[in-house]
Amino acid sequence: MNSFIDEIYNLALSDSVFENCRLMKANDFEKLNFPVQPVISFDSEKYDRMNFLLGYDIVESADEKAVITVVTDEKKGGAFCEELAKNICIRLIELDEGRNIISVAVDRCVFDKNILAYKIKITFGLREIVLKGEG
Repeated sequence: MNSFIDEIYNLALSDSVFENCRLMKANDFEKLNFPVQPVISFDSEKYDRMNFLLGYDIVESADEKAVITVVTDEKKGGAFCEELAKNICIRLIELDEGRNIISVAVDRCVFDKNILAYKIKITFGLREIVLKGEG
């Protein structure tokens, strides 16, 4: 995981927007209890440029992206998950004082039958200098 993810994760730990959520890094493999408390997972992924036919290089120039996944209990519904993801997305951009985030993409809210919860994946494109440890 890159240092930007560690930095933004640590900032989120002490931020009031996240106080009713369980924050974790994607590789922590923590056990979740039911009903699912809102969970925010922090991770990074390599770009897979092979899946794009045209225009991909215009949007992103770095090889890695930050990925935040929001998971909420099915009883709260998809609208709750979407609103929480929106608030988290806005707050993470505000916490990015170094302006390392250059783009944001939010997937559709989906119901995951495996965990009986709603989830949304938020992808942040990062400045390339951050990924090389210079930012």
